[in-house]
Amino acid sequence: MLPPRESHPVMPKPYPSARSPECRVESTRQGPAAGRVGPAHDPPMNARKPPPARRPAPQAAAARVGLALVVALVPALALGTAPPLRAQQPERLTLGEPELWSFAESLYRQGEHFRAISEYRRLVFFFPQGANALDARIRIGQAYLRGGEPRRALDAFGDVLRDPSAAAAHDRARYGRGLSWLELEPERPYPLRAPAIASALEEFRALAPAWPGRERVTGFVAATEHPPPLPAKSPLLAGALSAVVPGTGSFYVGRYAEGSLALFVTGVLAYAAGSSFRADQPAAGTVFGAAALAFYGGSIYAAASGAHKFNDRTRAAYLERQRQRFGIVLAPAGVAGAFSVDF
Repeated sequence: MLPPRESHPVMPKPYPSARSPECRVESTRQGPAAGRVGPAHDPPMNARKPPPARRPAPQAAAARVGLALVVALVPALALGTAPPLRAQQPERLTLGEPELWSFAESLYRQGEHFRAISEYRRLVFFFPQGANALDARIRIGQAYLRGGEPRRALDAFGDVLRDPSAAAAHDRARYGRGLSWLELEPERPYPLRAPAIASALEEFRALAPAWPGRERVTGFVAATEHPPPLPAKSPLLAGALSAVVPGTGSFYVGRYAEGSLALFVTGVLAYAAGSSFRADQPAAGTVFGAAALAFYGGSIYAAASGAHKFNDRTRAAYLERQRQRFGIVLAPAGVAGAFSVDF
């Protein structure tokens, strides 16, 4: 009889470790198992699984939501109960009539005439009944006149004359209009300026006898309307002289260079034309003769025009001398004293 065999308990095969040769890194596997260290086959069924993640209790989640709402509402409630913030208002500069008048006068005296006009208009707009409103309206015309705008000065002074409430300044406005007429287009020939000069004299004659500058204005009007005999040249005589001998009419009116040129060129062309005809060259003679006739006619016209210009310069110089004599002129630039006293 055989002895019984000894029974040995069967031990489970241990799970291979990461360092065992049976384990390899499956780095090429895609998905969530990529790079996992373990055996090539799936783990045994009896392998331990990780415990499931705990979910927060509903009471704890509600407490956290409530705390967040409290944190968000506290600043809003604080802002709602706080007094509203007011924007800081800039300081406002308030100018009265005296300050505005002083500023406009400073611009006027510095030669900033058009900037001064803006300030005078501002004063008249905000203080129409102010003590300086009427003077500001007169100053607007004066500033236009000093700034080289006599037509706009005429309009400004005309506005004062058409206002019955400004009767106290009517004489000053008339004097300003007279000056404006005299300053209107002074570079034009004297005959073309004659209507404007007549308008100026009419304004001066309308001044009140009690106006401070009436005496000198009256003297200017008399001297302008009844001038003494002035040097003059006859346009007819000048043209006739140049018709007889080219250039001599220009000598008569004092334009010696012009007369010499006309005499020389006309003589040369006439001689060339005669020589061409004598040499049996009618074509060249015709050309030279036409040029000689053109210069001949031009010398006659230039002599007559020179006489007119001479007379124009003589009368314009006389008018300017009378203005200087009686003070019917603008004060030097930057000086307002003459305007404040006489105008």
